[in-house]
Amino acid sequence: MKRTAMVMMLCLCLLFSAIGVAEEKTAVLFTETGENSELRICSFEEAPNVPYMGIMEFMTNIMDSPMTMEKGEDGVVILKNEHGGKLLCDIASGTVSTPDWITVITPRIPMEGTAKGLKDSNCAFVRIKEVVYEGAPSPVIFDFAKYGIRIYADDLDVYLPLSVLSNMMTDIATWHLRYDGKNLYLNRMSLTDSEEDPVLASDYMRALLSEKSRPEDIIRQCYADLCFNFDYFFGHPGKAALDTALAEKGLDQALTDLGEEGAAIKAGLLSPDMAEYLSAMQTLFAVWLSDGHTAAMDINKLLNSPAAKDNTELKERLSGEFFTDLVKSKNTMTQLLHMAIRPQRTLSWGNDNYREYGNTAIIRLDTFIPDEAAWDAWYKGEGAFPEDCVGIVVSGLRRAQENGRIKNVIFDLTCNGGGSSDALMMILSLTTGRDFLPGRNRLTGQTMRATFEADTNFDGVFDEKDTEARFDFNYGVLTTRQAFSCGNLFPIVMRESGAVVIGESTSGGSCCIQVGIESQGIRYLMSSCQWQLLDSDGKDVEGGCTVDIPIGAKSFGLIDTLIGTLGVDEGLPLFTDFFDEKYLNTLMNAWFHEPFELAPAA
Repeated sequence: MKRTAMVMMLCLCLLFSAIGVAEEKTAVLFTETGENSELRICSFEEAPNVPYMGIMEFMTNIMDSPMTMEKGEDGVVILKNEHGGKLLCDIASGTVSTPDWITVITPRIPMEGTAKGLKDSNCAFVRIKEVVYEGAPSPVIFDFAKYGIRIYADDLDVYLPLSVLSNMMTDIATWHLRYDGKNLYLNRMSLTDSEEDPVLASDYMRALLSEKSRPEDIIRQCYADLCFNFDYFFGHPGKAALDTALAEKGLDQALTDLGEEGAAIKAGLLSPDMAEYLSAMQTLFAVWLSDGHTAAMDINKLLNSPAAKDNTELKERLSGEFFTDLVKSKNTMTQLLHMAIRPQRTLSWGNDNYREYGNTAIIRLDTFIPDEAAWDAWYKGEGAFPEDCVGIVVSGLRRAQENGRIKNVIFDLTCNGGGSSDALMMILSLTTGRDFLPGRNRLTGQTMRATFEADTNFDGVFDEKDTEARFDFNYGVLTTRQAFSCGNLFPIVMRESGAVVIGESTSGGSCCIQVGIESQGIRYLMSSCQWQLLDSDGKDVEGGCTVDIPIGAKSFGLIDTLIGTLGVDEGLPLFTDFFDEKYLNTLMNAWFHEPFELAPAA
C-alpha cells in the first residue's frame, strides 16, 4: 500500500472512531452497464447491522452529481452540487433540509445512454430534451430524528442509512441501490419482471430467511424506512384504503388509528420473526395501500427465489394468507374483475393485433411496456425490429398506410394496464406529433413540463427527418374501465391532439411509480409524489378519461349481484358492443366526416 493511501486510511480510522463506527468495509458496486467500482459502507455502534453510506459518495457514484462540503453555522454541514442544489445537514437536530429539492436530484439533460432521474426505461428511441418547473419550490425538511434515524458526519462526508439514501434519491426510472452484505447493486425494476434478482437470490437473503430472529437495529430501521418513505414520497392518488389517513397523519399514526387490525400489522412489521414481518408487509400493501401502483413486489419473487427454495413453512404461510388478503382488498378485487374484459374481446376478435373494416383500422394496444432488450439489439444492428407494443403500433400504422382506403385508426386500449411513458411518448410522436407531457411534483408543489423527442424513423439519430415519419390519420381510442396508468393518460393526451375517445371512462392511475426498499433489501412499489400526471389544463388524471362517444356495458345480472356481496362497486359487465368493428367504423366516419349523431350498435 502506498504511503498516501496508508495516511488516508489512518485518518479515516481516527475520524470514524470519534463518531462510534462499528465497522467500515469496501463493497463492489455492480451496475447494468457492467462499469463496476468500489464504494465505502460503514456501520455505527448504535446500529451495527444497518449499512450506512456517505451522501457525497452516493451522489458522486450513483447520481453522477458530485458535491462539495463546507461547515456552516451552529454545526450545520452544507453539501452543494454543480446545479446549485444544496443540502443543509443539521446533525444535532437530525434533519436534512433544502430550499430547492429539484436542483439536488435532477441530472444533466439531455441524457445520453442513461435514464437516471426522469424516464421509465432505457429505450434509445426517445429522450427527454428539457424539463421546465413552474413556480417557486416549497422548501423540504427531512426530519430523520422523528423516525429514530441517526445522521453522522465527519470531515469527509455526512452518513445516512443506505436504504434511506436509495429511497430519497430514487426516481421514476425506478433506479435503486441495495446491499447484500458483500456487494452493492444498482438496478432498475424490470417492467417485464423476468430477470433473477441478485439480492433475493443471494446467500445473505437465504441466511435472513432461515434465521430465527431479526436483529433489533434492523427491525427498527426497516420500520423507519417504510414510515419515512410513505410520509414523504407517496403520491396520494386517492384509491388506497389508507390514503387519506396517510396524508393527514403519516403511516405510523394511521396504523395506530386502525385499531386491532392496525396494531396487528404494526406488531408484525416490528416482529423479530421474518415470516411475521413479511406477512404484515403483504397485508399492509395488499389490503390498505393497494391503488394499482403500490404493491409489495418482492414477496412473491422472494418465495420463488433460490433463497427460499427449502423454506416450505414460509411459503405455505404466506401463500395461504395471500388469498385472505386478496379477498379483503377491494381495489385488488376490482382490478381482477377488469381482467374479465379480455376473454370477451377474444371471443369477438380473436388475438389479432390488427384488423380493418371499411375505412377504419383497429390496432390492439394491451400494454405500454417496451421490450428493452430487443430495442437494444435493434439499435446495435444485432436483432430484428421488435414486436413489442411499439412494434405492433408501427406495423399497424404501416399496414394502414399501405391500404389507400384507410382514413381512420382506432387504438384498442380495452385491456391496457399501463407501462412505460417511453412507449407512450413514442406512439404520440408517431401519430399526433405531440412532444410534451405535463406533471406535478407533490413534494415541492411545482408543476412541470417535460419536452421529448423521438427517433420515429428508427435510424438511431434524432433529427428533422423524424418529423417526416409521422402517420396522418383520424385517430380514435377505444377504452374501458380496465385502462389504467399510461392506458389512462394516453387517451387523454390523444384527445387533446384531436382524437376521439370511444367506450367508457378509464380507471385513473395518476402517479408514476417508484421503488422503495427497506434495510434488508426487500423492495416494494409505490405511487410516487415525483411525477403526478396532469392534463394540459393542469388537472390530475386520477379521475380517469371521460369519453366523447359512450358505449354502454351490459350487466351479467345474477353474477353482478353475487360480486356485490364482496363489497366491490363494479360488477362483471358484458362488452359485446365494444368489439363490433362495423359499428366502430360508422362512429369514426360520423365523428370526423359528417355531423355526428350517435348510432345504435348493430
